[in-house]
Amino acid sequence: MSNKDPYTKEEDSRFTLRIPTVLLNIIKEEAKKNKRSTGKQIEFILDEWLQKNYPKE
Repeated sequence: MSNKDPYTKEEDSRFTLRIPTVLLNIIKEEAKKNKRSTGKQIEFILDEWLQKNYPKE
């Protein structure tokens, strides 16, 4: 039996993040512009950064 909530996919993990409110508000605005949730916007930003800084060979 999993300890995960029913909304989290098996291949995903939940993670609590504390960030400055000002930064979160900027991310929320970008998410709204891109029609994404705040969480998906953070995931998008991280993925872009990783692709840029750690390209797959």
